[in-house]
Amino acid sequence: MVILVLFGTTQCADAQDTDVLLNQLCGKAEAPNRNAEQLAQAYEKAINYLMPLMSADDVGSRYRNQIALQDIGSHASRPDAETERRTLASVLCRKIETAEMPATVRNWFVLQVERIGKEESVRTLTKLLSSEDKELRDYARRALEKNPSDAAMQSLERAMKEAKDPAWKAALINSLQQRSEFEAAVTQSKALQESAAAMANILKKGAGPNQIVAAQGLVDIAGILIKQQKFEQAIEIYDCLNNWAAEQEQGRNVFFIRAAALNGMAMCDGWRAVEVVTSAMKSDNPKVRSVAVQAARNAPTKDATRALTEMLAELEPYSQQQVLGLIADRGDLFSVKFVKEVLDSDTESVRMEAIETLTRIGGDEAAEALLEIAIDDDGPAQKAAYAGLSVMVGPGVEEIIKARAASGNINSRVVTIGLLGQRRIAGALESLLDYAADDNGDISAAAFKALPAVAGSDDIPILADLLAKTESGGARQNAVAALKSVLSKTTDKDAAGQVMIEKMEASGTEVRLSMLTTLNALGGSTALKTVADAAQSSDEAVREAGIRTLSDWPDFEAVEILLGIASKSETALTHHVLATRGAIRLIRESDSAPLNDRTKLCFYAFEQARRDEEKKQAISAMGSLPNEKVAERLLELAGDANLKAEAGLGAVELAGNMLRTNRQAARDLAQKIRDLNISDEINSRADRIIKGRRWR
Repeated sequence: MVILVLFGTTQCADAQDTDVLLNQLCGKAEAPNRNAEQLAQAYEKAINYLMPLMSADDVGSRYRNQIALQDIGSHASRPDAETERRTLASVLCRKIETAEMPATVRNWFVLQVERIGKEESVRTLTKLLSSEDKELRDYARRALEKNPSDAAMQSLERAMKEAKDPAWKAALINSLQQRSEFEAAVTQSKALQESAAAMANILKKGAGPNQIVAAQGLVDIAGILIKQQKFEQAIEIYDCLNNWAAEQEQGRNVFFIRAAALNGMAMCDGWRAVEVVTSAMKSDNPKVRSVAVQAARNAPTKDATRALTEMLAELEPYSQQQVLGLIADRGDLFSVKFVKEVLDSDTESVRMEAIETLTRIGGDEAAEALLEIAIDDDGPAQKAAYAGLSVMVGPGVEEIIKARAASGNINSRVVTIGLLGQRRIAGALESLLDYAADDNGDISAAAFKALPAVAGSDDIPILADLLAKTESGGARQNAVAALKSVLSKTTDKDAAGQVMIEKMEASGTEVRLSMLTTLNALGGSTALKTVADAAQSSDEAVREAGIRTLSDWPDFEAVEILLGIASKSETALTHHVLATRGAIRLIRESDSAPLNDRTKLCFYAFEQARRDEEKKQAISAMGSLPNEKVAERLLELAGDANLKAEAGLGAVELAGNMLRTNRQAARDLAQKIRDLNISDEINSRADRIIKGRRWR
């Protein structure tokens, strides 16, 4: 045990030491002065630590470690750090040549050499030009293309002359052309510097039209210098432009120049970007504060974004929203604790933006924060937090939800039980089935509500059993809804129907009636027979449940049964109305059923209707039945004062449906309705049909 404890303590200390070293090499923490040999040792240790993590199974973790190596390269290649740059490039090249690593990691190493390498890396890159790995070979070609040394140019020329494969030769020629263009740009740099100096002198004379033209010219020159990676020269120009524009803002509108300058400075250097954005964010001018956010977005590292993140709680609401949007785009876990500070903002839009930001960042700390809102808050914030938790990704999120669902106060469990289903977490089905059987009605109801997202046809028996055991009113309603949802997705309707019938026969009266009401979600012949028998039962409660279930049946097969119930004189008016309306709905919606059958049954429904309301519904359904007999019947009904409006509307709908199959018959019918002059609306619709256009 002592040995294990000491081993664990040593591992923890090593991890802490490595974290400190990484922060030093990335420039995020103060570092001791190191000579070239000490730097090589430090880089070796950091790379050995990062290398296996860069090929981890978790993509997010892999990406973070890849970016860590990139950040080390960015810091090493800063101005006045030539020893660090050369040492890191040499260590990377040695690893590329000698270390065992996946191809993707090796390619990433070469990409970093492309960003920081000079003459010291040419030998390694030249070797890679002969690699059998085509992708690695191409990474090396592009690295040599960007390498500023003459040796790189010579290496590409030799490879191009020796190349046999036409595609590879073409790629090498393209690299040589790119280098030629770059060298031409270098040749032009003196002219650019002279032009920049002349334009800077013009700026000193005020803010007239000539100065604005000169300022725009300087913006263009600085942009060219950035492309040539001459960041120090570009920053000098941007500094000049920023100072000039700040002095002139009370006069002519030169803000666009200042915006370009601030963005440009941020693009040139990650550390300079921190200074630029923090200073701009303190401005009284809201436009300057907006530029600060955009500049941080354009910066080559996350440091400027992190600087704004640390200022978040102090900003006014509009700037908070802008910074939150930036944080969300960057997805940096570092930001979570700062975003949490504005979750209780008095400005609702800031709260909502903070919730969205935490959703996009993800991770366990963000999940905990949103859970508190989803559990204890109300209104839009609660809904947004719950929606965010439904989709949030990141380490620890699902573990937190599962743990909260299993224990804690009732409100917390109810919310997280719902999330188990929303997120379809592994093992959710088994957990939700257990929670559905809980003695607490709120827990049971929450589980039943979540179950449809994860339950399938195989779970119908256990859902039915749980429904039979559920006594709480809210939980019982949710159990019925869950069972209906699963039944509606079942493909083998007869098999599921048989299961339900067996469960009903083994249950008491109240449970049997609850199960009966779920069968209209299933449909099918087997279930239909059971519901039809119930609809004609001598037991009033059973008959009530049967007719209501049958009136919402999904299959055309139920129409005749419904009309049979509606036609009996002893059928109560309420049940007659339910049956008639259910039949008419199916007649209208069942496009796949034979047209003659639908027509015949629609006429019968009209004849059996006891009230004008149901007759009007039958007339409306006739409009969906393109049939000459229907047209004749509607014209006849148009002569009835109580029904003429509905008959006219049904007729023009019918005429519109007939346009595709019999245009002349459709126009004739529309003309006859038009001649009856029932109403302006019906006349207008008829006129469109007569002109050959359907009314929509």
